[in-house]
Amino acid sequence: MNDTPLMCPSSPWDTPDGKVFGIVAGTVEKPEVHYLKETLDATPELVAKLNGEDPGEVLRVAAPCAKTACKHHDGEAHQCTLVSRIVSTVPIMFVGRAPCAIRSTCLWWAQEGAEACKRCPKVVTHPRVIADTDLALAAAPPKQVTDLSA
Repeated sequence: MNDTPLMCPSSPWDTPDGKVFGIVAGTVEKPEVHYLKETLDATPELVAKLNGEDPGEVLRVAAPCAKTACKHHDGEAHQCTLVSRIVSTVPIMFVGRAPCAIRSTCLWWAQEGAEACKRCPKVVTHPRVIADTDLALAAAPPKQVTDLSA
């Protein structure tokens, strides 16, 4: 049995054990991820090489899935609701599968397969960069129901 945790490809850049697998290029209006051939550790030394750019705007980072500690995790179904919303709302950007250094451990690939890969190059994690309405809609976490009777 494989004990390697599935990696969330939408992790904040400073998540412990984070692996940089892509660089966000393009424009704020039309961001596009360029994938690295191999992952890099998300270290302070790497961030220093960004010459003052916000790492959250330019790095795509994967880290072990936080499961129920993440606002996008459906604890009952044990699935990522973010990738489900991305697949249902974000148009296909890439035909086939984008070249990816984390596919073998990617949570989105494990859950949605090639449909996630076709949209992944459009996914950015920094809110200021999420100008696309489809991506902004997908990024909004599901509404939390609270018990107001307590």
